[in-house]
Amino acid sequence: MTDTEIAPEPFRGRFFILGPPVALLLFGQALTGTVLTDLILYRTCLFSLNINLTECNILRTNASSPEAIILEAKVQPYASMILLAKSIIENLLPAIASLFLGSWSDRAGRRPLLLLSLAGFTMLHVSHALISIWDMNPWYLVIPSVPAFSFGGVCAIMIAAMCHISDSTTEKERTMLMTWLQASVFLGIILGRFITPLIFNSYGYTAVFGTSAICCIVALIYTFFIVPETVRDASKESIRGLFRISAIRELFITAFQRRDGFQRSVVWLSIFTLTLTGLIFQGETSIEFLFTRARLGWDVQHYSYVNGIGYMLSMPCMIIGIALFSRVLGFSDTLISGIAFAACLGSALTEALTTKSWHLYLAYGIGFFGGAMEPVMRSIISKSVPAKDIGKVLSLTNSLQTLSPLAGAPLYTLIYSNYLPPIYPSPVYLISASFFATLILVTACIGILIRKSRDTSYVPVVGEDN
Repeated sequence: MTDTEIAPEPFRGRFFILGPPVALLLFGQALTGTVLTDLILYRTCLFSLNINLTECNILRTNASSPEAIILEAKVQPYASMILLAKSIIENLLPAIASLFLGSWSDRAGRRPLLLLSLAGFTMLHVSHALISIWDMNPWYLVIPSVPAFSFGGVCAIMIAAMCHISDSTTEKERTMLMTWLQASVFLGIILGRFITPLIFNSYGYTAVFGTSAICCIVALIYTFFIVPETVRDASKESIRGLFRISAIRELFITAFQRRDGFQRSVVWLSIFTLTLTGLIFQGETSIEFLFTRARLGWDVQHYSYVNGIGYMLSMPCMIIGIALFSRVLGFSDTLISGIAFAACLGSALTEALTTKSWHLYLAYGIGFFGGAMEPVMRSIISKSVPAKDIGKVLSLTNSLQTLSPLAGAPLYTLIYSNYLPPIYPSPVYLISASFFATLILVTACIGILIRKSRDTSYVPVVGEDN
């Protein structure tokens, strides 16, 4: 043990304490995601291409018309560059900040990290609401991402939440509780996808961003008054203590130092799977709405509803599936992850062959259990390191996972831009399928390593702090 001690709390209570702020944050993010892309497309048409207002309005009022499809082909290459810049900022800054977050959270506690990140998202959505009031160049919509993501973004929220869980649960409870945390993420996304068209159609862009800002404010207040601190004797450290260079040194020593009981190969292979999965997910997210518009003629409303239904069905599939495989059938974490990756592989192949709307519905259905991979892999990591190192290792994991879209978004954008629909099958989703096939093999290797190291226990290295 270190001078940082943990105060365990019951499993059931812990879920309900963490669930609401995480769900509210992801609700706000889901609410604005597609709408912000639509606003960037619309303003790119007006300002970057200098097309008249009447023609540009077709993109919002009749996206499936032949005129809109022709105009879309002109607008998307310009808009994709703005979305790429936004993606780089929103992933590079959290990736850098994450190198410091775990160590700082171990000293200052979990609550300060949650509060700081929620405050950043509040500023982001308030800024977008104000910018949407006036007709401005679409590049201005990228600027608010800089201050909002400088303190970790969603990455910081998830680090704090996972450390909060690891602080207060046993290994036996952890996989299921990580699943409930992921379920709260899905719940927020589901509600956001379904409610987006209602607010957008009735009140427009500003109301959507304003609603997201209100959600973040509520989450901020809830966290301040209700979420307890799990780090005993947490120091009242200022934000200036967040960016200590020595924290990076501590983090890498923790991640690379060889010692008994630290399953280094398992940890790094698990980090690799999460990083590559993040690359795939963010890459597909950056082009998915554009793909559905170009190939299927979907607008914001159609895409939001279908995406919402997909998340709504995947959440119970993930929870029931993990409970069934883990608690009833006794499957190992690695076997559950392998099943999840197989589902993702089938979904990617189906999306590559999509020509009609029902094909995409089928792809979502095949991939329903794919969301189980992330909480299970994080649980594997938390079980493979000493308790005192969980914050640092999860921080490094999130940093690399957040950094991965810097490769994923350009890769997918480049492939998509050069092989736009109606090219068939879609090369961009064939890339995803090849990645998922690789991850199935990596997961099998993790399972073999875990079985070989099952009898080892943690022994502190000489000179390690107690």
